[in-house]
Amino acid sequence: MVIIAGFAAPEIAPQAEAQVRSENQIRRAKKRKIKRRTRRRVRRRVARRAHFAYRHLPRYRATVVAAPKGAILIKRAGTSYHYHEGIFYRPAASGFVVIRPVVGVRVRTLPAARRRVVVANQSYFYYYGSFYKEVDNEFEVVDAPEGAMVDALPDGYEVEEIDGTEYYVLDDVYYQEVETDELEDGIGYEVVKL
Repeated sequence: MVIIAGFAAPEIAPQAEAQVRSENQIRRAKKRKIKRRTRRRVRRRVARRAHFAYRHLPRYRATVVAAPKGAILIKRAGTSYHYHEGIFYRPAASGFVVIRPVVGVRVRTLPAARRRVVVANQSYFYYYGSFYKEVDNEFEVVDAPEGAMVDALPDGYEVEEIDGTEYYVLDDVYYQEVETDELEDGIGYEVVKL
């Protein structure tokens, strides 16, 4: 026993003192780990899911070495396109560029994954960033109708912020992410005119 200023205080055993120190070290270490985890979460980039439905397809505006086998050659207004399963390719110096076709291009078939979109009692079809109308048993590329709601955009869109609102831009067409009951996952991309 140790006597301090006339009082008797029990002496702390070296083992108990070591245990108290190790418990304090453990608490401090846990706090550091929690702070590190929090910082990592804040710095992590947001993963956009706008292109999730088309994740297995080539990126929009990407260059590929060759057009896919079985691609159909289409000529319109002096431009040649290779069309394969809903995607258009334009010849370029280093291969073929994945693009959106000009308005008026017609194809005979669209992939089964196409989506029917109704805007102002007009029926359209949408696939991989392009809108179509059915004309004479073919599908003709048309301008994106304002108010059309789509489920996904091909990877390669740009994100632009205007007056605090984020827009997805694909070939000068602006889409705004909206919540909707019309689509399975509750998120859609609506064509807006600015």
